[in-house]
Amino acid sequence: MNYFAEHPWTIGLSLAAVAGGLLVVGLRLGSIKWLLSSLVPLIAIALTIAIAWFSVTPAEHAVIVIENLVAAAVAGNPAAAKSCFSRDATIHMSAPEQRGENRAHIDTAFDSFANRHRIESNDITSLQATTTSEDSAIVDLSCRTRTASSYGTVPTRWSFEVALQKDGTWRIVRIVWRTVGNEKPSLSLL
Repeated sequence: MNYFAEHPWTIGLSLAAVAGGLLVVGLRLGSIKWLLSSLVPLIAIALTIAIAWFSVTPAEHAVIVIENLVAAAVAGNPAAAKSCFSRDATIHMSAPEQRGENRAHIDTAFDSFANRHRIESNDITSLQATTTSEDSAIVDLSCRTRTASSYGTVPTRWSFEVALQKDGTWRIVRIVWRTVGNEKPSLSLL
């Protein structure tokens, strides 16, 4: 279901081809029955698009969380940024297989956005989300950021695992800081 909600055009184009085929057959045969049968796939297309329009997938929930996180970080609001994370969230340097650091490291990093690493400008260059299950998604984020402590604008790449929590909220459970510039990041940069 999530696949079609995230990609309604996949099924929509297939149904459009079927409707077109039925229409052509109906026109060639001069049959009202065949012409009317071409309406069935068109109605199915409309239903598919409506379902996709009104459903919110895990990937879409995850994008909302990440957009809120970025807005809070840029605004220098550590409390709002920290509220995007689960209590047991971890941060990993360069790859998810690397040993993760606990939530305290995340909190310290966001506290620094209010002073030492205050963000002066930030441009999101890529934001892509993928549903991984009914209650989780992965978001890949790339941005160019200038902070009070950086020498110019620095490109960074991140991956976030966002999951539905028991209380019904969506929160980040894992961050993977993939690159800073073209290098692997280290905890000392937080």
